[in-house]
Amino acid sequence: MRMKSVNFFKSKLFLIQIGIALLITIVLIWITLISLRWYTHHGEELEVPDLYGMSIEEAGNKLETEQLVFSIYDSIYSPKFAPGTVLDQRPLAGAVVKRKRSLFLTINANKPEQVRFPNLVDNSFRQAYELLITNGFQIGKLEYAENQFFNLVLFPKYNGDTIFAGSMIDKGASIDLVLGKGDNNGTIAPNLIGKTKSQAKEKIILSNMNLGRIQFDQSITNHFDSIQSKVWKQYPSFDNDQRIQPGSKIDIWLTRDSVKLQRADSLLQLSLSNLLY
Repeated sequence: MRMKSVNFFKSKLFLIQIGIALLITIVLIWITLISLRWYTHHGEELEVPDLYGMSIEEAGNKLETEQLVFSIYDSIYSPKFAPGTVLDQRPLAGAVVKRKRSLFLTINANKPEQVRFPNLVDNSFRQAYELLITNGFQIGKLEYAENQFFNLVLFPKYNGDTIFAGSMIDKGASIDLVLGKGDNNGTIAPNLIGKTKSQAKEKIILSNMNLGRIQFDQSITNHFDSIQSKVWKQYPSFDNDQRIQPGSKIDIWLTRDSVKLQRADSLLQLSLSNLLY
């Protein structure tokens, strides 16, 4: 019996069966690879177009020609745009994606959503900041008034007037804060080199200052460029020896020029190294 088994494994029939099995395996692997290439659209990559400011119909037509699809992710309200206008997109314009990729769009709502204003009075600035952001508001101007406690919220303002807790106002509204001056002797301007505009604004506000003039250079030609641009110069500059008063303005200059950004970073590093000696 054992002899017959050994002879079978050496037989021509067995070798043919092994060959057929290998061939079938190779064919199945080839079909799987081809299917995956087709399913994932291998090699069919394209840049995401800039849809900012387009109506939802225009954006849909543009994406259809590019063989992309979209879904509406969120809506916010801006009086500067008509209802249904695209105000944000993910992935951002310029990103490289496969065809048939779904984009998530934020569009302009028909009317602003009303939300109840939280209580900010007698909270610290940090607490007030978190409450405003969590409730969908923007941080406007920071003002400082005489008070023994530094950064204590004395009262918030909306459109120049004091606003009270419980008031119903537009979500996304810009809220100014009047804060206690305390005995603060000034603070250092934050380092903004290499930051985007939104990152720079957040860092300025959290440093108890206000965003001043914003200047784009010639490398910025559209909305997408403005989002991707980074700070290459600021005034006042980051300097450990220079203190400025809370509520002061910081001007920023932005670019997409990598050479200009590298030069600005090199100068900053040189300045920092000199401070160590």
